Amino acid sequence: MSTTSTPAKTPLKQTGQATKSAAPSAAGSVAGDDASKALEKLETKTKAVNANNVARVANSHLTSNEEKLQPLLSLKTGKAIEKFPGTSKDIDKLSLTMVDSILNNLEADRTGSEATKREKLRIQIGLRAHPA
Repeated sequence: MSTTSTPAKTPLKQTGQATKSAAPSAAGSVAGDDASKALEKLETKTKAVNANNVARVANSHLTSNEEKLQPLLSLKTGKAIEKFPGTSKDIDKLSLTMVDSILNNLEADRTGSEATKREKLRIQIGLRAHPA
């Protein structure tokens, strides 16, 4: 009896093992891709945060509203933010849509009035909220 039982169980175990080992491999690959993408996003954001902090420090030392700003990077893409103001006086020339877009790229709060949003942008850039 044990001879008949054993051969019947062995093919089932082999088939079951093959299916079980293939499924985790495929799932592991998908999970690995997700983890890899998440890690890349985190790395991009971390590099942008670091670069932005350096730019903010440089921008905080400007003494004239005509001095060139150090541009900030998007936390989403890690690339320079499009239509970033060249000087602090250019902030007032930006459309409200552009102010919102820049704040969004910096993952900053975008609530409030137009004046409040412009102040938030100045602070994000590393400038004082109210120019002296």
